[in-house]
Amino acid sequence: MENSSTVSSIILSAYFGMQDFKYMYFSIFFILYIGIVAENVILIVVIYTEKTLHQPMYFLVCNLAANGLYGSTALLPAVLRNLAWSSSEISLASCQTQIYFIHTYAIVEFTIIGVMSYDRYVAICHPLRYHTLMSLTKVYKLLVMIMYSYAHILRICASSSKESKLKALRTCIPHLFAIINYCQSMG
Repeated sequence: MENSSTVSSIILSAYFGMQDFKYMYFSIFFILYIGIVAENVILIVVIYTEKTLHQPMYFLVCNLAANGLYGSTALLPAVLRNLAWSSSEISLASCQTQIYFIHTYAIVEFTIIGVMSYDRYVAICHPLRYHTLMSLTKVYKLLVMIMYSYAHILRICASSSKESKLKALRTCIPHLFAIINYCQSMG
């Protein structure tokens, strides 16, 4: 007979110190979530309805807003639920699902930011040829190409040896640091 155990839930210890202020935190996060949803929906509706905004950069801004809805919905309702309930326990499946949504949110966010940086490069360095170099078709192709490359890297890493996974990490980590540096310099 072999000893084994399985993890079916996780205790979120960070919520233990919040008991005295959980209603205040709940109110703050609820208002924040409502604000994020309202602002992003308004932005999407304005860009969708205003025909003069049907240009590559505004298309990308609209995608950022939609991704913002996706990311905030992946995170904040779970935080609100944990604050509202007295239990700080979350099932392993719920935790893994939330991790998946937050990671896909981050990948899509950096993909859109990457395409936006190319758009700005073309606008600054080739302003007279901007409309021929940056069309919505080109934006779609860039987004698909970047998403394909991320998916391909993940697929290879999942089915490869430990050495190949380490090599992929050594290749991707400098890229990740460059993206983090870029995002921090924007803020």
